[in-house]
Amino acid sequence: MPRMKRLLATLALAAVLAVPAQAQKQPDPKAVQEIFDCLAVGLPKDWKKAWVVVTELADTGKERRFESQSFYADSSGAMAGKPLATCGAQVVAKGVIALSADLPAEQRRWKEARLTYTSEGKFDIYYDYGK
Repeated sequence: MPRMKRLLATLALAAVLAVPAQAQKQPDPKAVQEIFDCLAVGLPKDWKKAWVVVTELADTGKERRFESQSFYADSSGAMAGKPLATCGAQVVAKGVIALSADLPAEQRRWKEARLTYTSEGKFDIYYDYGK
């Protein structure tokens, strides 16, 4: 398969597998604020977008392990970010994982969650069920 077609097929599959939280019940605003407060400790004054990516590393059936990476950008349209020092990667990961508790049981087994904040006070969360 040519490289461009493979990329388009991958993007199409990713779009199908990623489920926006807007289609779900909105998360608890207090919990979303607590996660942001942890991210905010490392944000520079000129930040425009901050996000955290929580990725499942392992699922034994009894236990799931995750890692958390946080980023920021000084442009709202930036796709790549700079690493962000937070109050603690595990604190952020546990907060994001807790947000999925309100999802229906069949939607709690996501592989990756991405929580994005803007300097304008908006946020989005996406769950990816792929792989």
